Amino acid sequence: MGAFAPLQVGDPGQVGRYRIVGRLGRGGMGQVYLGLSSSGRAVAVKVVRASLADDPGFRRRFVREVEAARRVTGFFTAAVVDAEPEGTPAWLATTYVPGMSLEAAVAAYGAWPTRSVLALGAALAEALDAVHSTDLVHRDLKPSNVLLAADGPRVIDFGISLAAETTKLTESGVVIGTPGFISPEQLVHDTVSAASDVFALGAVLAYTATGSTPFGSGHAHALNYRVAHLEPDLSGLPPELADVVARCLAKDPARRPTVPHLVDELGRVSEVAGADGFFTEADWLPEPVAAEINRVQAEPLPPLPPLSEAEPPPSGSGAGDGNRRPARRRILTGLAGTAVLALIVTTALLSGRLSGDGEGDESRRAPARKEFWSYALSEGMSLSTVADGTVYLSNDKNSVQALAADSGKELWNRRGTGDSILVLGASDGMAYYGDSEYMYALKADSGIELWNMKDSSVHPKPGAANGTTYLSFFNNLAAFDSGTRRHIWSKKFDGSFRDWTIVGRSIYLAGYDDTLYAVKTETGDTLWEFKAGSDITSSPVVANGSVYFGSKDGTLHAVNSGTGREVWRAGFDGELWDPAVAGGAGDPIIADGVVYFENDGYVCAFAADTGKPLWRHKPGMDDVKLLSVAGGRVEFTDHGRGGNTVHSLDADSGAFLWDEALGKNATVVDGTLYFEDRGRLHAVSTTG
Repeated sequence: MGAFAPLQVGDPGQVGRYRIVGRLGRGGMGQVYLGLSSSGRAVAVKVVRASLADDPGFRRRFVREVEAARRVTGFFTAAVVDAEPEGTPAWLATTYVPGMSLEAAVAAYGAWPTRSVLALGAALAEALDAVHSTDLVHRDLKPSNVLLAADGPRVIDFGISLAAETTKLTESGVVIGTPGFISPEQLVHDTVSAASDVFALGAVLAYTATGSTPFGSGHAHALNYRVAHLEPDLSGLPPELADVVARCLAKDPARRPTVPHLVDELGRVSEVAGADGFFTEADWLPEPVAAEINRVQAEPLPPLPPLSEAEPPPSGSGAGDGNRRPARRRILTGLAGTAVLALIVTTALLSGRLSGDGEGDESRRAPARKEFWSYALSEGMSLSTVADGTVYLSNDKNSVQALAADSGKELWNRRGTGDSILVLGASDGMAYYGDSEYMYALKADSGIELWNMKDSSVHPKPGAANGTTYLSFFNNLAAFDSGTRRHIWSKKFDGSFRDWTIVGRSIYLAGYDDTLYAVKTETGDTLWEFKAGSDITSSPVVANGSVYFGSKDGTLHAVNSGTGREVWRAGFDGELWDPAVAGGAGDPIIADGVVYFENDGYVCAFAADTGKPLWRHKPGMDDVKLLSVAGGRVEFTDHGRGGNTVHSLDADSGAFLWDEALGKNATVVDGTLYFEDRGRLHAVSTTG
């Protein structure tokens, strides 16, 4: 692997006094190039993109921030060595660090050992101390802004992100920073201080030690929601790191340790302060990372192209001809080519970004999924449902079977008195199935029958909570004691029910018409009714104090679960939705402040609290079924074509990732994907 990539058509041949010989990365402010001075000195040249440079406000701030950044002289920072902030284009040059970014290192070689993380933390704290000593705040410390070298890490882009604020990069509702590393006060109050960098440092150390951020993955809005409102997951951290990371990630900036305190504390526990020449060798790094960095540093820089292949910059300009062809020379490429020296990455919080319907996206190969177990299916047997840690199978004759969801081990097997066995549901330690004459209620763990009722195959929909079984028949809802079938209450409603769910002390019922009901579990008394204006076509899903459901006209609704008042609705017009041919909306999935939804024509993402559109993707299929949101991916099947293929989208942008031909009858429950293929039921990971 090398640290730079070849130039492309349109790249400049020269910027200022530096000949451009390779690409190092790209960020929100522009392209980063590898430049060489006439004496062969290597620098990283950051060229500001024209749309920013044309903004007079940005120019003023960029001049100010470049001057401030030039004053930062810490050993663990990549110094600004040259700049022309008022040039055309604007640019600055920093020390070139031949190595790889922390982000690239963790992605390639995994989580780091404790000793290396502590050493990294001590160096990063010292870098932040140098930045803060000049009255700057980094504002965007993250793994891609940490470069690794044998003699220690280097922090880049300190303070420069401020220049982008209130310019074309920042629109109403947009926050500068990187999800998972941006501090709560930046999100909630749009304020920053040295304590904001301490928060980011804690997140960087957790990421390095575990391979993931302490606030998980997923859509930017979901990550920011967790940062602002939820506690970090530090369960994977060793004791030597857990305490200091937890203090750095305190929601209240005043409760975080100061940077000088961290310099002393991390230097002491990492033994950096007392280790003569600790950062003079690469042994502070994990062994495979050290080997890669030593190899990259040994690679020769590309030679300067002959003068005939590069035009001098125009008079008064800092850049060469943007249309010149790159010199024909060998330039090494590799992992760090797009990760090293990345510029400030800006994230639009609730910005309403749309994916362009996913057209033109390039697919990538799906990662191998971890298989937990597989089970040989007998003739006619298929997956019915998964609930409460149990997998239920039934066949087209008279058998129902239960497997342990974690191992695939058979728990029990029952035969009915007639044909056409149908698993009706399972919850609260109960399982229900029906045959041609009766409905049966069983103990889910053993398959022991508790009671049955004759229904002549007109089976009710069952559900259980807190020892009570609820059954709906057309427009009737009744409650029974789960163990004895003792009748508790019955209620009759104006319309019939398609589906319902129990949450707390309320049952939320979706009618076959446009009515959503909420009733009390204790009495069946109606709490409220809501008219959607179009027939409901999905199950009601309750989360974050709202009930979410879809209707036949393609609209996604959010209704307050306590009052029945509409919170918001998201509809589609014109080419985006044709109710004349639509089959209706599917069940929404809510994950960390984002609601994902499909309405035949599109898979969409909305902010769960406001309904603001985040993205949409057009699968190009007549009927799709959402499966899951996990590992930063939204997954769905081509339901109308047999459901054998699983399609993956990026949860952050809605961009198409890949297809997987797995098998039929795919379903996801509790982070496990189940599907049938070649006579076996497979249970695999959702994340791959």
